Amino acid sequence: MRRVEMFGLNFCAAESLQAVLADVWNTDVGDISGLPLMITPNVDQIVKLSKPEHADLARALGEAHWILPDGQPLVAVSKLKGGRYRMPARLPGSDFFPMIWKQICRSDKAAAFVLPSAALGEAFEGEHDRVFWHAPPYFSADDKAEAEKTILAAAEICKSKKPEFLFLGLGFPKQEIIALGVLDRLKAEGLPLPKTFLLGASFEFYFGMKKRAPKIWQKLGLEFLHRFLSEPKRMFRRYFVDDLAFLPIAGRELFSKRR
Repeated sequence: MRRVEMFGLNFCAAESLQAVLADVWNTDVGDISGLPLMITPNVDQIVKLSKPEHADLARALGEAHWILPDGQPLVAVSKLKGGRYRMPARLPGSDFFPMIWKQICRSDKAAAFVLPSAALGEAFEGEHDRVFWHAPPYFSADDKAEAEKTILAAAEICKSKKPEFLFLGLGFPKQEIIALGVLDRLKAEGLPLPKTFLLGASFEFYFGMKKRAPKIWQKLGLEFLHRFLSEPKRMFRRYFVDDLAFLPIAGRELFSKRR
């Protein structure tokens, strides 16, 4: 699969998610030089990863084997940059998950989940026999003790059940911290690493627990606007204050081509 280096990350530049699914399904973990990890950065995550306090996290996530451009502005910047930097399509994690989950359910492969609620775990158990999950109590991203408990619980599932796939949906940066902690712990003990996916609210979208933007909004890259209209008080600062920092980041990325 062709890769495009932008914003300090090596993005998958695929025409479709079907190509990504084939690569994920057919790639042996032993053939991966970095981490058997999928991340799906959007504008908000690019902004957060550019901050000094997340420098170590950004470096670690840069080792992910599958990095999908999950924000239309990222694809737009790549097309403005042009040439070998051009990414042909947005590749949303929320669209990827139903595809790989359908394939897992048709197989006898085991899957583990770290979820925001027990209701999601029970729902997944109803769809596949070989599902194992952990739903930690809510905790803040700064609560290192609770994060460590969750890492231990997820690592124990991986050790005892040996799932081929591990999915996390706790939001940034909790799911990132936990996934990296689990992979580090398994690697230190010489144990097999699962293919690991950081997919945010994808599981809640899948079961209809959260409403996703209509398809036309998704195609136009306006999912952020739909989410803002759904939760204006919570999302105003993120989209219209914090994420404005993406503009100079994009400018530097475009300038780097000329330089």
